[in-house]
Amino acid sequence: MSEHSQDAAPQLVNKKLIRHWLWWGLAWLTVFPLLGLLVSIKFHNPGFLGETAWLTFGRMRPVHVNGVIFGAFSTPVLGMLYYLVPRLCGRPMAKEAWGWWALIGWNVFLITGSISLLLGYNLGFEADEFEWPFNILRWLVLALIGGQVLVTIFKRREGGFYVSLWYTIAALVWTLMNLVLGNVILPYMEMSGISNAALHGLYIHYVVGLWITPAGLAIMYYFVPLATHNPLFSHRLSLLGFWTLAFFYPFVGTHHYLFSPIPYHNQTISIVTSMLLIIPVWAVVTNLFGTALGRWGAIAGGKDGDSYGAKFLLLGVLYYLLGCFQGSVEALRRMQELTHFNDFVISHSHATVFGTFIVSVVGAMYYLWPRLTGRQLWSARLASWHFWLTVAGSAVMLLGLTAQGFVQGSMLEYGANFVDSVVTMKPWWLGRTLAGATMDIGFLLMVINFVQTARHGKPVQPEDKEHEALEARPARESVSWFGRPSSVFIVAGIGFFFAAVVVQGIMPSLLPETAIPEVAEARTGKTIQVTDYTEQEQRGREIYIRDGCWYCHSQYIRPVTGETQRWGPVSQAGEYVFDQPHLLSTRRIGPDLTRVGRRYDDTWHAAHYWDPRAVVPDSIMPRFPWLYKQEGDGAPQLNADGKALVAYLQRLGTNIGDWRETFMPTRLNAGAAVRLQGEEQEQLVGLGQEVYARRCIGCHGAKGDGQGPAAQFLEPKPRDFTAGKFKFRSTRGGPNSLPSDEDLFVTISHGLWGTAMPPWYKISVDERLAVIQYLKTFSERWQQETVNPSVDIPPEPDVTAESIAQGRQQFMNICFTCHGKTGEGDGPLATSLTDDWGNPVTPANFTLPAGVAGGVKLGHDGEHLFETIMTGVGATPMPPFAGSFDGKAIWNIVHFVQSLRIDAQMETLRDKGLAEAQRGDARRRLWASLSQAAGRGDIAEAVWQSRDNSQLAGLGRGDSERKAQ
Repeated sequence: MSEHSQDAAPQLVNKKLIRHWLWWGLAWLTVFPLLGLLVSIKFHNPGFLGETAWLTFGRMRPVHVNGVIFGAFSTPVLGMLYYLVPRLCGRPMAKEAWGWWALIGWNVFLITGSISLLLGYNLGFEADEFEWPFNILRWLVLALIGGQVLVTIFKRREGGFYVSLWYTIAALVWTLMNLVLGNVILPYMEMSGISNAALHGLYIHYVVGLWITPAGLAIMYYFVPLATHNPLFSHRLSLLGFWTLAFFYPFVGTHHYLFSPIPYHNQTISIVTSMLLIIPVWAVVTNLFGTALGRWGAIAGGKDGDSYGAKFLLLGVLYYLLGCFQGSVEALRRMQELTHFNDFVISHSHATVFGTFIVSVVGAMYYLWPRLTGRQLWSARLASWHFWLTVAGSAVMLLGLTAQGFVQGSMLEYGANFVDSVVTMKPWWLGRTLAGATMDIGFLLMVINFVQTARHGKPVQPEDKEHEALEARPARESVSWFGRPSSVFIVAGIGFFFAAVVVQGIMPSLLPETAIPEVAEARTGKTIQVTDYTEQEQRGREIYIRDGCWYCHSQYIRPVTGETQRWGPVSQAGEYVFDQPHLLSTRRIGPDLTRVGRRYDDTWHAAHYWDPRAVVPDSIMPRFPWLYKQEGDGAPQLNADGKALVAYLQRLGTNIGDWRETFMPTRLNAGAAVRLQGEEQEQLVGLGQEVYARRCIGCHGAKGDGQGPAAQFLEPKPRDFTAGKFKFRSTRGGPNSLPSDEDLFVTISHGLWGTAMPPWYKISVDERLAVIQYLKTFSERWQQETVNPSVDIPPEPDVTAESIAQGRQQFMNICFTCHGKTGEGDGPLATSLTDDWGNPVTPANFTLPAGVAGGVKLGHDGEHLFETIMTGVGATPMPPFAGSFDGKAIWNIVHFVQSLRIDAQMETLRDKGLAEAQRGDARRRLWASLSQAAGRGDIAEAVWQSRDNSQLAGLGRGDSERKAQ
């Protein structure tokens, strides 16, 4: 600094204006972290503040995140620019009075924008949720301040151009351009979901890396030398740190979407540049720690504002090293496999945003507050408590969240049930809440201390006058082009930004696979088209965004860590063509929903929204009572919004075809379970009771009578185990024979399609075997009767036109009255059927895809259909036919029923653009997926070359029209 600037310093800044900015900064440092504490409580106490829409997790989380970024961090930083820019430029801020309008506009934006998020107005992009009126106001305020800063810098009286000014220019220019990207291009320019995700990856990283980081480093570079009373350690290191950050960081954005359908080379670029960010981090850390050399003892023992300012600032430098190292490591593909979507990511974000930059801003405020108020810090003890509460709380939170990431990631990698991993996290989440409360208490102490300082602090004595730290390089020494404001503005501020947007955002959009609505159909591998959402599904998507479902549920399945075995086939780019905003997400507090469509029936979703813990006792999802209406004395009914949300969820994952039919984890036949002896069965009952209480009690009830708390919503009703009657068995002995353990194992593992009974293949084999033993305790039949042997299934004969035709004739003789002549469950008796409890029963519609209500429950594969025809469907009008037909006749019926489903599927594929030349091979593959005979090649060419198998069965086209189509 020149002598002139020091002498004129008292007239350079408007202390009253800066005080008002920092007063509001104190308010937001208290309010928005406190909201984070309330959000944290919901993880281990999900009913907390859960009955009101605007107090749910999905509404409060974006207020906390945006509030911390733009309130708790940005408000004091913007205020401090009115201090450091004039002092470094040797002249007052240009149009200084505009700072008052900027303060008013900024707080109007924060208050009204936060209220809008609580009310559900949400664009659907993380850290970019505000609607356009609030975005315009934010941009105008930042443009106003940016204009003031740039004019002041370009008209400065100081010949030097200090590093804090480099970062200040870059932060404002980058952010003004980034807000155009996030607030205009992302939500309003039409693009595919993958292009949307690629650009959003840039935007959200630019919020952190091109606003929070450079603005925070501007504060750190200015106040660390002042608070430590030492000159900056190295001007060359500051150059290295700035230019490597400016070049590398703009390319980083895609590293949170590794293994997604975003092009592989873009993911690789983001990984490489993430690792190279270690260079600017080490440069900054070395420079700032080096600045404190020789002053560590004075800083540690100091009791004034300067000393506490230095303590917080240097703590921020330490967290900058740790948090950024964690972020670079997190970008590696192997680390992403293990830690993405879990609390490891949250640890990194807290380490950088809070641990580094908010802590540094707090340090700068401790240094600056006595100089703005003219009074010494009121209480060193409160400042000490604040510092150590921050150290303790942040250390516990960050170490805990990091450990959680490894624990949950390892559990899922080794095949644990997802809900079990959530249960394991609950004690850790309680620790996070306590750590957060610790830090929030520290903020309250800071507020008290600052208020008391302004009111009752001792006046600053003349000898306490601020000592300006000299740069390591003289301020007026000539510098190269890379140290000039115009270079920073044009090259770093604009050039690198646009280069990264083109390479990482625009170029992926030009690749055809990201924009063409085509996918490979799951069972045939053939290319089919993806259709846009219906009006109701689109409305459901808006509800999904409004209520914040996407903060907890991701929507892309990676080809790693067993995700394809847990949730279904890996995501394809064409599935996301109509997804704007994209909802890939970066967090899995709940399971991924990419393939949730048809996993449960509509009534399960109705019960789940009303009370998630009535269905899944371990769930931490909030209730959504505003999605219901009450009509009469029955169960609450979904309103239009609720039905739309169900329609949207049922659509997810279905664009790739009927993949559930051949999903390997559920393709189980009788004999999958281990045969247990009596003593072993008894030993498992205790474990089975625990499993039942966690997985089954919500629907089937504590007494096993099908009267659980969720049962009022469900159709068909949950099974009453006390009667000892089960629908699906392989055992001989009549329509209500007891099932074998193997039969129950299949049903539990597979689930029952089109009902509220989901598949449980992701709980351990021991748990499935144990709950089977516990189910037997509900009925005396298991003690009074023996389980009969299973029916014999003869080898499947060849699939021929004759077998299909004969099967159709037999179907018309015995099945027509219930299932109808085209197998759509619309026979003459269909509407009058009831089960043994008097509940309506609908005959199966054999043409429907897997998981659609009214279709088959266990699949169209040959063995399940054969067993069901042989043994009947227990406690329903469907009788066993084991003694009525021989094995060949039943196989003929099976082939005919399979032909009905394949015809319907082929019609769907034709509607979705399946090429004429590929239809024969597609039909052959469909047959091979359902029939073992067809799978081994024992299928007549006439069957798979036929345009419609119903023609082979003797049906005319008019008879084979599908009502569902």
